[in-house]
Amino acid sequence: MAKIVLTETETEICTLLNRVADHIRATTNEQLTLRIAGGWVRDKLLGLASHDIDIAVDHMSGFTLAQHVTSYMQLHSIATSSIGKINSNPSRSKHLETATTKVLGQFVDFVHLRSETYEEDSRIPQIEFGTPEEDARRRDITINALFYNLQTREVEDFTGRGLKDLEEGVVRTPMDAEQTFKDDPLRVLRVLRFASRFGYEIEKETARAMEREVVRSELERKISRERVGVEVEKMAEGERPVLAIQLILKFGLYECVFRAPSRETWADDVDVDAMAAESVTRCTLKMLDEASLHALIPSQYSVTLHDRRILILASYVYPFHAAVAADRKRNASVALLVVRDGLKLPTNDADSIAAVHMLVPRITAMAALCCAGPVERNTLGHLIRDAGARWIVATVFAAAVQLHKGVSTDQVVATFSAFIRAVKEAELEDAFKLKHIVNGRDVATLLGCRTGPGIKPVLDRIMDWQLAHPRGTHDECREFIIEEIAPHMPL
Repeated sequence: MAKIVLTETETEICTLLNRVADHIRATTNEQLTLRIAGGWVRDKLLGLASHDIDIAVDHMSGFTLAQHVTSYMQLHSIATSSIGKINSNPSRSKHLETATTKVLGQFVDFVHLRSETYEEDSRIPQIEFGTPEEDARRRDITINALFYNLQTREVEDFTGRGLKDLEEGVVRTPMDAEQTFKDDPLRVLRVLRFASRFGYEIEKETARAMEREVVRSELERKISRERVGVEVEKMAEGERPVLAIQLILKFGLYECVFRAPSRETWADDVDVDAMAAESVTRCTLKMLDEASLHALIPSQYSVTLHDRRILILASYVYPFHAAVAADRKRNASVALLVVRDGLKLPTNDADSIAAVHMLVPRITAMAALCCAGPVERNTLGHLIRDAGARWIVATVFAAAVQLHKGVSTDQVVATFSAFIRAVKEAELEDAFKLKHIVNGRDVATLLGCRTGPGIKPVLDRIMDWQLAHPRGTHDECREFIIEEIAPHMPL
């Protein structure tokens, strides 16, 4: 029989909750059973740490149980916190009211066991109190439908398949797959996410259902773009982002998941090769591999988890990198629109991804110049200023694109290392932070003109001078303005 080994804190929490259940039974005659549900059980059986404790209760609401828990802890002089009530929000897949509070210093969620029924035109279920069997059957996949009974300290598998599927590495729906997906098509993306997260095989009937046009149509029709974005983001942040995009492509879901604006709004008829997403993602991960990254980027630079996320998302939408479409009376990168509107991810993410795409040809060309010989400092500096703080991330991505195009790893590392080395030797790593040595107001005074947008070309020339003269002083810059710029100003 599958056994779960509790940590000391988990043991104390389970013991306390059992005492609360005993107290409720003694004072109300309510014969309730408490169980930990879902992901925590799966992860513990896999030997993974988990702090996501969801307590499922029969015969009362989760909020009522949380109140009982808090009252009991107060009665026994145990520190408590307020109870947070998370109302149901079907548009964000919160079909059930949840209560959350701290128990012995750890957040615990409380919900009641439920059954679900669906109307044909909606993924929003009708919720009723249910049995453990009903609650297990309504879950997305069997390995997420396991329970841990706090009283017996045993794992309960009411689908009859969860433990075996966990052991064999299989992802399947507890009930008929097609009906499961038609009821809530978001489960299609969750199947892909968990299959890629754990490297598990999708069971044949589940896979066949995912390939049916009616399921893809329901996914397109019923699921909000926010929910699609949440699932894609989790795939990108997971351990196997290449497998995730492979599965999206395998099941013909790329256009549905990464929804682009109508082709009628595109400036040109650009070919979109969806398969490039897999190749670029694989190459990006290769560049993020510790050995490749160490060879490319000096130790004083780092690629954060946020940077990795941006790089993977940029890889996923790379097929759109050359496309431009109308957006609010201007043109914008289609990749930006896919991320911002198709996935509803933050605007900062969309801007970063579009910028990384845009910088690829510029950084690649500059890297080639650096390999060929010395490059003028101001030329390098302008590129770093345009790239901003993301210049290292953009360099990694440019290197990955070259791998995708068939350039050898050794050649890619040598080329882009030359670029990074040139930036470092010129002390331009933070060039994007550089401020004008003579400000706009002083420039206007020297030239006898007004401040405003018209002075920007002058400031650009001043910055060019600063980049070319890193030791230049304020007085020397003023002299440059008077001798080189002022004579050419219109009267």
